[in-house]
Amino acid sequence: MRTVRHAALSVIALTLAMVLTGCGVKDERGAAAFPARAVDAAGTEITVPSAPVRIVSLDDGATAILRDVGLDAATVPATSATAVAAAGDPRTGLVVVGLDADPLLVERLDAATDAPIYRYGAEPLGDAPTAIVQLGVAVGRGGAAARIADGVARGMATLAERVASRGTVRTLIEGPGPTTLGAATPVGLAVDSAGGVNVVGVGGVLDPVTVSALDVEAWVSVQPGGSALTALRGIAELAAVPAIADGRVLRVPAAGYPIDAALPNALLALADELHASPVSVE
Repeated sequence: MRTVRHAALSVIALTLAMVLTGCGVKDERGAAAFPARAVDAAGTEITVPSAPVRIVSLDDGATAILRDVGLDAATVPATSATAVAAAGDPRTGLVVVGLDADPLLVERLDAATDAPIYRYGAEPLGDAPTAIVQLGVAVGRGGAAARIADGVARGMATLAERVASRGTVRTLIEGPGPTTLGAATPVGLAVDSAGGVNVVGVGGVLDPVTVSALDVEAWVSVQPGGSALTALRGIAELAAVPAIADGRVLRVPAAGYPIDAALPNALLALADELHASPVSVE
C-alpha cells in the first residue's frame, strides 16, 4: 500500500508537466485562446466558446481556484438550492459542479442553461494538480492555475514522503448515524491520502461488539453526525479499542477538503492527527 501510494504521488510533477505542454497553457497576461478546451474530472472534453463573464460554481475548491487566478468578480458561488436559478442567468458562461454532484441536479442545470457544465474534483486526491490546471485552461487562466498546481504538487509530494516514512494507520470512518463511510467518499479519499486505511467498508453498521474486535488505531468522526470521544468512551464495549483508549478520535468534514491551494496543508495536518500520540482528554 505504501509503495503504491508513494509511487503514484511521486509522478505528480511529471503529470503536471505533460498537462502544461499538452494543453497550450498561456500566461493570463497574454492573449488566452478561445474557444478554450479542457478535460474535466469526469474525463469529458469541455469547450468554453468565449471568456466567461459569469461562472456559477457549486464546488468550494473550484471557487477558491477561480478567485486565486483572478476571476473573483466573475465567480458566483452557489448551492444545490440556488444553482438552477443562478445558472439560468443568460450571462452565465460556465457552470462548475463537484465530481460527486447529484446527477438529477446536473440534469436540471443542463436544462436551465446553454453554458457548458464542468465537473471539478480529483479521485484520487493525487490528481489535484491536474484538476487545477484543467480548470484554469477552461477559463483562460492556465498560467496562473499552473503556478497554483505546482505548489499543490510539491505539497502532495511532501505528504507522500511523510506517509511513506510513517506507515499506514488502521482507521474507521464513522458517518452520520450508526454507519460507516467508505474509501471512495470525499472524507474517505482524504483519509486514504493522509495514510489511513479503512477497516470497515461503506454502509457498515457500527456494532460495538464487532468493532471492539478490530484493531482500530484512529477513529474519524464525520461532522456533522459522528460521535465525540466522550460519547464513544461511554460505550463499554469500545473502551479498549486503541483509537478510543488513546483518544485518537478526529473530527473531519463530511465533504472532505476542498481541492484548492490549501489542500496539501489540510492533508498533512490530518496525517499528523492520524499518527498523533495518545491523549487523555477530548
